Amino acid sequence: MNPDDRVIRELLADVVEQSALNLLDPDRLQAIAEDLRVVERRRSYHAGLVTVCIVISALQRSTDTQGRLADARWNYEILGGGPTKESGFRKVARKIAPVLQLLLARRLNALVCNATTPELKGRLSAFRDVLVPDGCAFKLAKRLASSYAGTGNDSELKLHAVYSLRANGLVSIHATAGTVNDNDGFAPQWQPGALYIWDLGYNDYARAIDATAAGALILQRLKSNANPKVVASYGPTGHRRELRGENGKAICLDEACAMGLVHQQRVLDLDVELRTKEQSALMRVVCVPFGGEDRYYLTSLPRQEYSAYEVAELYRLRWEVELFFRGLKGAIRLDEVRRLENEDSLHTIVYGTLLAATLVRDITASLNQLEAGESEQDNASNEAFPPTTAQCEPQGRPEANQRATKAEKKDQSHQRSGTQTAAELLRRRLTDRARISSCARSSAHLSVR
Repeated sequence: MNPDDRVIRELLADVVEQSALNLLDPDRLQAIAEDLRVVERRRSYHAGLVTVCIVISALQRSTDTQGRLADARWNYEILGGGPTKESGFRKVARKIAPVLQLLLARRLNALVCNATTPELKGRLSAFRDVLVPDGCAFKLAKRLASSYAGTGNDSELKLHAVYSLRANGLVSIHATAGTVNDNDGFAPQWQPGALYIWDLGYNDYARAIDATAAGALILQRLKSNANPKVVASYGPTGHRRELRGENGKAICLDEACAMGLVHQQRVLDLDVELRTKEQSALMRVVCVPFGGEDRYYLTSLPRQEYSAYEVAELYRLRWEVELFFRGLKGAIRLDEVRRLENEDSLHTIVYGTLLAATLVRDITASLNQLEAGESEQDNASNEAFPPTTAQCEPQGRPEANQRATKAEKKDQSHQRSGTQTAAELLRRRLTDRARISSCARSSAHLSVR
């Protein structure tokens, strides 16, 4: 193997191992399960290792028709959990949904806290963050229709998520029945200076006004039946033309366009008034042709800084959350929930899949930092789950080598005595590999560069 390829392979392995250790410590997960009274102590199955296997099963491909639980059971036996029975393993797996849910909440909270850095770049640097809410429905077995009624199908699960460009991942997600529309599933706590981008399913004048009053910026597609009052039209040179009807009152958008009161140009830039029973606000509507049709956007982005074309271009950032949901359906196997007929199994698989998505995000972020030559690692996982692994000391320090030697002797003693648990065995294998080889890999990496 080429020396450069070997170094890269070892660096990638270290990133994957460390990310997995930070998020998935079997003994910590076991402790959480006991604290939540999900399982009792000294049972035949290690709940922490079962949790790990549920998450890992989302990242593997299998032709097994029984799906994720069968794969998780297979992982459990391979990782040293011992022989299992299908019914016994399934029973434990169904109990650990609260553990997965708590860990996911911690993980998302850590992402929110760490979303203050790094700052967005380019034109996006003007925003505190770019947040994209969206919903996605997944078909379920008909047996679950009483709890998860659907619209396009008898039974559906809908995930309501908020994607952050600054965090490069989700910062909020919750599940409902498929009949809950996107608008009802979005109840934000507005961040001043952040740009919120949402699609047609979130059209709500009251929400747009509330966001603007809170200091946030909004950008959304305007529904074809939306007809706000037009206050003024802007020409290509920025000339402002006030629009009023014959009686001096504001005129609606459809009427203004039909009567030719707006500037006669393909790209429109208008001031509109949004009004509810309690409040009103002055907003901006732009129309930009795309694919043979006129697309209207409602926004509070300032005209002096963002042209109509730039507004339409910013709206394309919504594609980030679409890519995330596409990954959930395919790469991380959430579409396989349609096989499940037990509600507890459904919850376990859904939360396990979402945790797997955060693990993929951590690995991707670390690899991006590695590629950019940055030494500072994303520590959001550490805040969700402080790692228990030993830190590698620089070579040449006797106290570090002495500690490593003692740790190895302790592990060997455990092996000889046969007292090591499956979770300890898993963690020891990963930790030893990271501890022993990371310094050597760093030295090799420097020499290659």
